[in-house]
Amino acid sequence: MNTAELKQATEVDEIIERDYAKAWLQRKERLLLACPPAHGHVIAWVGGSLQLPYAPAREPIRVTTAPGRWPTPAGLPDEDWTDDPSLAYRMEATTPSDVAARIADHLASSAGTARLTWTDRRLALVYPTKFVAAPATKDFFVTVEEFPANTVTRLDAITPGRSFPPEPAIHFTFSDGSSLTQRDLLAPLKVRRALSRR
Repeated sequence: MNTAELKQATEVDEIIERDYAKAWLQRKERLLLACPPAHGHVIAWVGGSLQLPYAPAREPIRVTTAPGRWPTPAGLPDEDWTDDPSLAYRMEATTPSDVAARIADHLASSAGTARLTWTDRRLALVYPTKFVAAPATKDFFVTVEEFPANTVTRLDAITPGRSFPPEPAIHFTFSDGSSLTQRDLLAPLKVRRALSRR
């Protein structure tokens, strides 16, 4: 990663945290981790079957932005998914109703506008209202789906793939055994910070 990319990722992170504090967090709610929107496909294993790219089991919300026009995934071996710049997420679930699959439905169908956000009260899919078709609120953000905070049972910063330098990612493990990984240049810092805020 180069210095310019790191600086930009840090600035985006600061903007997201500031906007959440101003317009989304409830009174006395503490933000643990705010993932930026990541632009790319989801590679998924559902019930042992590979989907590349993942086709959502449902359309959880309609957005006003155009569908993502990212390149077709290269079809690299699964363990090297971060070496393919068209892939932003990796998901594993037993059924389409597992937490990771429900989250992946948002990430795959929102044209890069859904944000996975974890606080001391909830794990939520958050959208800027301006990207939601017929929103039910005029607030700056729309919370579309949420789970109890303890749905996240483990959080890790990992570096999958064989590229050098490695591509860092945030790996969520959920209470039903499903998991989701999102690439994020600031993964080690953000995971350390999230765990210290709990």
